[in-house]
Amino acid sequence: MPAANTCAPGTTVLVAEDDVIVRIAVAEYLRGCGFRVIEAAGGLEAKKVLLEGPDIHILFADAALAGDHNGFALAQWTRRYRPKIAVILTSSLANKSEAASQLCSRNHTDPPPPSHLRDSIRTMKARHIRRVLSERKKPKARLG
Repeated sequence: MPAANTCAPGTTVLVAEDDVIVRIAVAEYLRGCGFRVIEAAGGLEAKKVLLEGPDIHILFADAALAGDHNGFALAQWTRRYRPKIAVILTSSLANKSEAASQLCSRNHTDPPPPSHLRDSIRTMKARHIRRVLSERKKPKARLG
C-alpha cells in the first residue's frame, strides 16, 4: 500500500475477483470509502487493465483466481512490471473483508467494519441461491 497513512484523493483500486458477487460487494464497499474502483473478472482481464487502462494504484486480488493467471501469478507479474502498484492478495471471505476494511481506514476515520462486507456478501449469495432454486422449481413453458 502507499507509504502514507492515507490514500491520495483519486486513488484507483483494481479489484480482480472471479466470484461476481464477491467482486461487486468488495468494489461497492471500496467505492463507499472514496476509492475509484475498476473491476476485473480474472487475472488475464486484470493484466489487460494494468497494461492498457488508467493508472492503477492498488491491486486487490483473490489469490485463488482460476486458470494460469491466478492471483499469485498476477501479483508476481504486477510486482515485476508495475512495481509502484501496491498489491493486496486475499483468500478467504474473512481475509477479503479485513483487507478491504484496512484499506478503507486509510480514507475514513470510521470505516464500516469488516463484518459489514462479510454480511453483505453472505446476503447477496443467499439471495442468488434462492433465486436459482426458485427458477428451477418453475414449470418450463412448452412450445407447441
